[in-house]
Amino acid sequence: MLSFKISQEGATEVTEEVQDDLQWIKRMANVLNGCQEKTLGNWPCTIFKVPENIRQCDNKGAYDPSIVTIGPYHYNKFKNRTVQAMQAHKWHCMRRLLSRHTKSRRKATDLFGQCLEEMRKMDADVRGSYSEDLHHLSVNDLALIMFLDGCFIIHVLLKFNEVDEYWENISNMVTLGKNNDNDDGQEEEEDIAAGHEEDMVVLDIMGEKKIDLRVVGVWNIWGNMLHDLVNVENQIPFTIIQALFSKLKTPGDEDIDLVEIARQLLSCIHPSPYQNFATIPPPPVHHLLHLFHSTFVPSDDCLKINSSNLQKQKIIDVDWIPSATELQLAGVKFVKKKGCATNFLDISFKNGIIEIPQVELDDNTNTLFRNLIAFEQCYYPHTKNYITAYAFFMDYMINAPKDVELFELKGIFINRLGTPDHAATLINHLCDQIRLSRDNFLKGSIQGVKNYHESRWHKWRAKLMRDYFDNPWAIVSLVAALILLLLTIQQSFIAAYSYFHPPKN
Repeated sequence: MLSFKISQEGATEVTEEVQDDLQWIKRMANVLNGCQEKTLGNWPCTIFKVPENIRQCDNKGAYDPSIVTIGPYHYNKFKNRTVQAMQAHKWHCMRRLLSRHTKSRRKATDLFGQCLEEMRKMDADVRGSYSEDLHHLSVNDLALIMFLDGCFIIHVLLKFNEVDEYWENISNMVTLGKNNDNDDGQEEEEDIAAGHEEDMVVLDIMGEKKIDLRVVGVWNIWGNMLHDLVNVENQIPFTIIQALFSKLKTPGDEDIDLVEIARQLLSCIHPSPYQNFATIPPPPVHHLLHLFHSTFVPSDDCLKINSSNLQKQKIIDVDWIPSATELQLAGVKFVKKKGCATNFLDISFKNGIIEIPQVELDDNTNTLFRNLIAFEQCYYPHTKNYITAYAFFMDYMINAPKDVELFELKGIFINRLGTPDHAATLINHLCDQIRLSRDNFLKGSIQGVKNYHESRWHKWRAKLMRDYFDNPWAIVSLVAALILLLLTIQQSFIAAYSYFHPPKN
């Protein structure tokens, strides 16, 4: 009987364990079901949040917009007055595009509804374009964000395309002519006669005749706004912009190419005077940052020289090469590339000479390069790591302020950061937490430079220059030592000569 009781208790314990296991398995199954893959639309995922390990580096604010927020990532997160003013200005941009398309309030109202509905239809594709889930935004909320921000970008592009007329309007506060006012009133009367006044809300677009100077009149704001438009987290799909423009354009806009206008607009913040974009075929544009990044392509000559160097050089470790000043001591010459450079990426090494195009370093360089690099890190392998490779190369070259001074002297850097220390610090931190892929287009030049420096003669030359010609006092000491050595040799020679050839009496 006792054995039966033990057996029964054991069975009870086993039963309870099985039930606990089943409950645990059920809970884990629920967790697994909750981790379903993100629903993807027809558009590729190209708009990313910057990974935390990259964001937490030297400049944490480099990935946050400062003037205008675009897209859902930073929507309503910034409360400073400038961002709020720009957010209000987006509604003015929308009104101007609607009034530009038609002077009829009824037609503008219909068009407004059609655009919102079009944005709603694209909801799944829009959500699929973003790497982060947008579950906190309803279909209506996301549609409004796309509509507002798309209108803002279209307005900026159109005004840039009509820049002369734009600044004339700003300076003179030009209003629409009286003839247009009469036409507007006639169309409005037709709307009322047709009974449209009984419909629900009708847009009042008749007063949208002036440019709002409170925001757009500040040139400094618009200069900084361009950098926000190429912020990696501050994007909307370019398809949204094109879809809205197809509905909002006028008959006179048929020849307008928004991609080309955007390319020219963004060239204003290019960090180099080399802006030969005409030879670059436009890819399918995902967003403004993607378009901007596509303009940074090394020339065919640059790629050919680097490839040739890679084939001729022996394979060595290229994780590190000496700094610019150290290479100069070994006989390497630094030359500012002229003429054939298409942009600042056209770096080449040949016969002991490194040719580097000129680049300007200013207050926006850090933010600009960090966002381009972050985009390459997130969108690899669909985009080339050209900017990342350039940043690593410059990190090799610049170890101290004296390296910056050398590049300034050679005309490679235009340093508007104040001191060489600031420029060196900027360059040395660009690659923090960044990985460089194997398809480094500058690998041939880097290997060539290191092989050149590692040769016995050039290492001996560098040591000689560093130890004896690094400062004037070392040169004076060396010259004095050489003179003393020559005098000693001369004295020894005279003494030996006198011994073997004594003077005759």
